[in-house]
Amino acid sequence: MLSKRPYLIPAFYQWIVDQGHVPHLVVDATTDGVMVPQSFVQDGRIQLNVSPNAVRDFHISKTAISFEARFGGKPEYIYVPMPAIIAIVDRDSGQGASFVDEVDASFPDDEHGQVASPAAKKSSSRAALHALDGNAKTDDSDNGANKSDDDDDDPPPSGGGGPKLRVIK
Repeated sequence: MLSKRPYLIPAFYQWIVDQGHVPHLVVDATTDGVMVPQSFVQDGRIQLNVSPNAVRDFHISKTAISFEARFGGKPEYIYVPMPAIIAIVDRDSGQGASFVDEVDASFPDDEHGQVASPAAKKSSSRAALHALDGNAKTDDSDNGANKSDDDDDDPPPSGGGGPKLRVIK
């Protein structure tokens, strides 16, 4: 029999957020695949504030919940497989759902028919900035052949001895 968690957790999450309240997940941090800051785990559990204002890059699938959040001012990547979620509760009202161990339950694959991988969630397609030595040449594959005269990606004129920043697309 399929577990109810992957179906009920998104529904409870949306219900709590739609009320303008704060959803919290209670997670069994000892479950295989859980990625949370261990210094915040108490008695094998951690409570996570997953409100839209508290997290970045929130993703919920049938296999796991992942996001970025700050713990003690330090950004952390969080990955919680569905079997590790003990409860989802509304911090403001205390209402929500708790889940008992489902020994015989199976968990569905994600929307694409594959099991989600924690390592795959860590990759990012964001542009990056790199410090360059002011005299260093870069290895541009197009050597400026595709640049227009009004391109604003040119670095500002050098006026100091500090590192130069260049946008990498």
